[in-house]
Amino acid sequence: MSEDKAGKANSMRDSANRVKLAVFAANGKGGAFTHHPDRFNGDWDAQVRLAKSAEEIGFEGFVSASRWKPFGGDGHYSGDLMETFTWAAAIAASTDRISVMSTVHMTIIHPVIAAKMATTVDLVSKGRFGMNLVCGWYPAEMAMFDEDVKPHEDRYALADEWVEIFDRLFAGESFDYSGDYYKLRGALNQPRPVQHRPFFMNAGGSPRGSEFAAKNADVAFIIAQSPDPQKMKGQVDQYRSLARERFGKEIQIGLSTYVVQRDTREEAEAYVQKYVVEQGDDAAVAEFIEANVANSKTMPDGAIRQMSFAIKAGYGGFPLVGTAAEIADTIELLSQAGVDTLLLTWLDYEGGLQAFGRDIVPLLEEKGLRVPLS
Repeated sequence: MSEDKAGKANSMRDSANRVKLAVFAANGKGGAFTHHPDRFNGDWDAQVRLAKSAEEIGFEGFVSASRWKPFGGDGHYSGDLMETFTWAAAIAASTDRISVMSTVHMTIIHPVIAAKMATTVDLVSKGRFGMNLVCGWYPAEMAMFDEDVKPHEDRYALADEWVEIFDRLFAGESFDYSGDYYKLRGALNQPRPVQHRPFFMNAGGSPRGSEFAAKNADVAFIIAQSPDPQKMKGQVDQYRSLARERFGKEIQIGLSTYVVQRDTREEAEAYVQKYVVEQGDDAAVAEFIEANVANSKTMPDGAIRQMSFAIKAGYGGFPLVGTAAEIADTIELLSQAGVDTLLLTWLDYEGGLQAFGRDIVPLLEEKGLRVPLS
């Protein structure tokens, strides 16, 4: 593993494991839209316990989600997410090895401010910091900042400028800048960070979004177009080819997932039925889809139902549902398709993470997908 300056290796970048693992969206009340009582309570002590447990198991990353306004109305639990830079600094101070990542709305957070905050977390973490870059697409959030949701192409044009400014500041340049979206005079970032650049992730799915991720990100997250892991290979190969041919770089490919592990597949599926179908937060998810999916009114009912189910189950992630052996087999198939980074959510984060570390990680080690901790 490489280390920047006197810092520690950033495991999201440097881990030799064929499949890297990261906890996602634990900076609040989790990723599931449900009224089930097992939903993560999101208090600070639980978050610290979770981060330390993930580190002890050997997870590479601890990744926040970002929300400025909830989906289900004021006071809805979907808005109970801690601000991601402050959170990252506190998690970094509570851990030793795991990479800590802030989700950043580039359309809201100015790159000069982001560079200063990122440097602070990088110093606290001794080089373990990273960022999940998002453009911002929720109209109610943009309105809080007196911003409209920009047209799709404009969002990514702004994002390209944002990353250019951030990178130059993080590298220690002092400069003026005149772009279409940012005008800077004498821009500077002090003190100096540990890393030459934080680890970047992005989940751009459109052609323009894929281009942005291939150019700027260390890991690009795909949205699975099929429940068959082997059919993802085309998506993976397309991303990697774009990064190599257009930008001369290698890129990791990631996938967001939700995990339901039980002693039998029937028990796992029954639990999903209980928290997603019987106790799912249908009203909040319907509002989310109507407000944020541009063509929702013209989508087939089946597609809407599938999308609603995945959002309620866990942030629209890919299902890892079944026994420990079945989940490990699915992860192996994902790896064979070229996926090498998994963001994991659970309904019960603490219990789910412990079971994953106890039962599934050893199976991944047996399959050669991960190396046992020394």
